[in-house]
Amino acid sequence: MPYATIHVPADSLDAERKAELIARVTDAIVEAERTERVRPYVYVVIDETNRDGYGLGGTPIDITLERAARG
Repeated sequence: MPYATIHVPADSLDAERKAELIARVTDAIVEAERTERVRPYVYVVIDETNRDGYGLGGTPIDITLERAARG
């Protein structure tokens, strides 16, 4: 059973975007497996993490994004 976990910041995707993401990831796995027979067994989890639970380059992501926004 193919299994994909996608980590995103909490509340960054609404239900419609989550559904689209699940569908696209499922399509990609089916394409990689080269058979539609795997589709019913593809398991996709969207794991929402609080924004303070991310880091990039050793810095919490909120600080990194704030610095990037400032230019």
